[in-house]
Formats: sequence, structure tokens, C-alpha cells
Amino acid sequence: MGVADACGGDGDRHAWVEPLEGRRLLAATFYVSPHGNDANPGTDPQHAWRHIQQAMDAATPGSTVLVMPGVYNEKLTVNVSGNATDGYITFQAQGRATINGARIVGQNIINLNNQNYIQIIGFNIVNDLRVSDGSGIRMNGHDDHVNILNNTIHAITGTNAMGITVYGTDPAQGISNVVIDGNQIFNCQPFESEALTLNGNVHEFQVSNNFVHDVNDIGIDVIGGEGLDADPATDVARNGTVVGNRVTRAHQRGFGGSAAGIVVDGAQDITVERNTSWANDVGIEVNAVEPGATTSGVMVCDNYVCLNWGAGISIGATLQTDGTVTGCQVSNNTLYHDNTRHTTAGELRLQWGSGNTIENNLVSAARGTIVLDGEAGSLSNTSDFNLFFSPDGPTGCRFLWNGSDYRGLQSLQTAVQMDMNSVFANPLLINPGGARWSLNPRSPAINAGDPAFTPGAGETDYRGDARVLGSRVDIGAIEVG
Repeated sequence: MGVADACGGDGDRHAWVEPLEGRRLLAATFYVSPHGNDANPGTDPQHAWRHIQQAMDAATPGSTVLVMPGVYNEKLTVNVSGNATDGYITFQAQGRATINGARIVGQNIINLNNQNYIQIIGFNIVNDLRVSDGSGIRMNGHDDHVNILNNTIHAITGTNAMGITVYGTDPAQGISNVVIDGNQIFNCQPFESEALTLNGNVHEFQVSNNFVHDVNDIGIDVIGGEGLDADPATDVARNGTVVGNRVTRAHQRGFGGSAAGIVVDGAQDITVERNTSWANDVGIEVNAVEPGATTSGVMVCDNYVCLNWGAGISIGATLQTDGTVTGCQVSNNTLYHDNTRHTTAGELRLQWGSGNTIENNLVSAARGTIVLDGEAGSLSNTSDFNLFFSPDGPTGCRFLWNGSDYRGLQSLQTAVQMDMNSVFANPLLINPGGARWSLNPRSPAINAGDPAFTPGAGETDYRGDARVLGSRVDIGAIEVG
């Protein structure tokens, strides 16, 4: 079974979702049905409301709105909120409940603006057609405690036609305590934006276990510095995790640029872990596009990145005149046969940035592919304890550094005095490119990582196992011990 069919990575489920207390069992339940009537009380299936919008105007804090199977030709605005005392208002699909935006005026199928304690669960959201800056689900302003779970969002077409959009436009509070988990987004046209994006004053969030595929620009993006929030001090997505997602076939079809499966751009204190990014233009990118933006405190760890058209993992600003990428770490990732179009980007690309650390990564390149591309602006970063491999052999594999082409790791070490504890060796990958890839127990990656490595709080390997099982951490995304 190939990656495009089966690659995965299980992340923590709903880590930010607060458990419902027992007293909430007494909260109201409302019903919506294609056979209902908005004049009904909505309190039982026989007296259900007809439209979801009626529920989004009338549901009470702590209540659950059960939406019966069928097609609802609506574009919706959430006009109610739960609260910390009474709990969430939950809008939950029962069976296949489709919200179809075809032939309905409006840019977004579901819109939230300054709403709190809301859950949207299990809907099929489709046909936001020929929009200009529209989304399947969009959040604005200062929403708080919003969970978007297990929805399917597709056929969002036009320009900047996105799946899930979180825009923190309020400088004072922003958007906080958001969980986006278990959703599938596909056949969207987000160019020049992203299929799933968090931008501006957004903080304390989790993007987990989503499957994003077949979109015409970036898959998942966490952004700061674009001016969405008028206060530059808070115009930065921060303190969030991107975990356990799968992203594939994100290809930019526009200006001839490239779309990464997962991007952190101008954001701060973000953890990108245990994701699978394959067959995109680029696997994972840490950048700072806007001049004056700072990307810092980003951890890219324990991910599996393979078969992308360009670089597997890229860290650093594209141009010297862009923003700053500093204090970030790329560690314990496995990169396999990226750069399938044989560009100069290499499997692992270092661009403009300083004070960043690259360690304990397993990089297995295809024949004729550049293993590591260190560009002119990457000279103040640290790279070590990595395992590199290429069928071109120990003296034939290519490393680019500051414009010079080095053949073999030893040549790079001698000339640049970096990766001094890194090794060139066959990692003995089992079923590389497949869902159940692993390491042979005799792999030289086992117990070969930085002896000073200490896992972060709660960090596991790609499969969810303990990050250190043996005497030292293993190199790459999985731990054999």
C-alpha cells in the first residue's frame, strides 16, 4: 500500500477539549430535520426545526442541537454562545447531514464572529462555489473555546476559497482555545491562501488529526505578521500545536511558486509534530514571508516527510529582505526520497535564518538528489547528529553549502566544520514510503542521536511511543530502542 493511500500518524485526540460535566446531561436537546418546521419548538424529533440557522439563532448555553440526515441548502451564521458555567452549544450531525451552499449568497458556509463555547461536529460541508475570499468554516474577531471536529469540507471553489479559516482580527482578545480535529478538507481552491489557516491574533490552539488533500495551495498554515490584526504586537499566531495531521497533493497552481503541506510563517512557539506530509510541492516549511515578521520557538519534530516534489523540510526566510527565522528546531524527523523533481532545494533546505538547530534527523535521499542545501543566509545555524544516506554513495552524494558543491559528508565536514557528529549510512528503512514504515533492528540510526537530547514535555515518537527507549535517542521519527 502506497503513501498516498495509507500514510498516517496518530496524534493526541482532542487534547484541548474540556470534558462535559455531569450536570450538563440535563441541558436541552434541540432537533433539526429536513421535514421540520421553524415554527416548532425544536425539542423532539417530531417537532424539529427545519433550518440549521434557526438553531444557530435560538440554541441555549449547554444545549446540543442534533441535525438529522439530509441536505440543508443554507449558509449559516452562528449567533449564539455557550459559556464557562453552562458549557458548550454543540451542533452535531446525526448520520450524513450535508450543508450545501450552492446558489446561496455569501462567502462562507458557516461563519462565527465573536462567539464562545461552540462545537461543530460531523457535518458534510460542500459547494461554496465561485467565491472570492470564502471558507467552508470561518472564524473572525475574538472567538473563544471553539471546537471544529470530524467535518468533511470540499468543493470550495474560486479565489482564496478555503476549507477552515481562523482570522484573529481583534487586538485585545484574539481567538483562543480552538481545537480543529479530525476534519477532512479536499477539492478546495485556496490559492493564494491556504486550505486550513490560522492567522493573526490566534493563541492556545490545536490542529490535529486532519486529512488535507488535493488543494491548489498550502495545506495547513500558521501565520503572523500579515497585518490581519492592527496591533503588530499581537498580530501573530502563537502557543499552538499542529499534530498528527496528514497532508498530500498540495500543489500551487498560480504564480509558479510552491505549496508546502504544512507551513509556519511568522508565528511563534508552535510545535509541529507527528505529521505526515507527502507528495506536495514541499513537505514542511518554516518561513517568515513578511518583512519585520519573526518566526521563533518553532519545534518541527517526529514527522514523516516523503516523496514531495521539492524540499522535504525547509527552514529559513526565502530572501534576506523577508522576516526573521530564529530559535527554531528541526529534530528527529524522517525524510525519504523528497525532491522528486530534482531541483536544487535538496531533501533538507536551510535558508535565511540564525540560531536554529537541526539535529537527529534521518535523511534518506534518492539517487541524484541533493541531500542538504545550506544557502547563503544559513551560516549561523547548528546542524549535527543527523544520519544522511543516498544511493550515490559516501563520496558521491551531494551537499550544497553557501554556493559550493561538496561530494560526500566527509568533504562537507572538512570544509565547513559542521555536522561533525553526523554519519553517512544506510538507515535500513523497512517499507519506506508506506504506511507501516519502520526501522530494521540493526539500523545505525538506533541509539545514535545526540547523547544530550532530552525529550520535550509529553513528546513521543511518530507512532506515539516513548521518545527515548534505549541508551540514547534514535535518529529519525520513530524510536526502536
